[in-house]
Amino acid sequence: AAVQASAAKIVVVSGTIRTTDGDGYALQIASNKTIIGLNKNSTIYGGITFKNVSNVIVRNLNMQGVYPNSGPDDAISVHNSNHIWFDHLNIWNGTDGNLDITNQSSYVTVSWCKFWYTDANHPHRLNALIGSGAADHPEDWGYLKVTYHHCWFAELVSERMPRVMYGQAHIYNNYYTSKGNLYCIGVGSYAAALIEGNYFKDVKSPHLFMYNIYANMTVRNNKYDNTTGNKDSGALGERYITTAPYTLLEKPEALETVPYKYTADAAADVPAIVSKGAGPQF
Repeated sequence: AAVQASAAKIVVVSGTIRTTDGDGYALQIASNKTIIGLNKNSTIYGGITFKNVSNVIVRNLNMQGVYPNSGPDDAISVHNSNHIWFDHLNIWNGTDGNLDITNQSSYVTVSWCKFWYTDANHPHRLNALIGSGAADHPEDWGYLKVTYHHCWFAELVSERMPRVMYGQAHIYNNYYTSKGNLYCIGVGSYAAALIEGNYFKDVKSPHLFMYNIYANMTVRNNKYDNTTGNKDSGALGERYITTAPYTLLEKPEALETVPYKYTADAAADVPAIVSKGAGPQF
């Protein structure tokens, strides 16, 4: 009742709240809410979702997906929503993904979060999606402006750290230790990403282009420690959309600067900083 009220509220979570008790679906969060954990045991089990809302903060919480049990596909999902901040969360075991941002959502920040899985047999350790689809959602063009910083992509995350389509993503000072993964950052379908100051350790394909559709990556000041595979950058792609009513740029603009002030840490310092600071803090 508190998170779905029409009035602005600060909601403090104590103990474990199971969103699956009752109907098995994700709990919908209304606009103008701050949801915070009371202490290190504060947990939401199941999933939360944002649909057509704005001005929400979620921080200092454990967010446990339901895999291998039935329930919401994602631990967190964002649809047609804007100005959302996820901060200092511990997110794991989403059935399909841990945090998906889709359907013309924009102005979303994901900071100081830890992502992981517990079962190597889980077939959908896909983690974090930005975008509604590969080549069939041009309505997302101009939206999906997302920042990921000081997040820890940890054990058993296979891919999508994040995967970006159509949007613009600033991905900086994140720590990647998901050994045995498929790839880390994927960019395609008219997306543009600024990837800087990250630390990639023992992982495959730190950043790669996806699909033969125009996309752009600006890559700088990252640290690669025993990595293999792709380290793509620049522009790539051959196919662009001219289907009415959408006519997208043949070559999307590169994301080289962002409209806010920030100070990036040196990539070499990221492991110590992020491993200590990611997740709930009390």
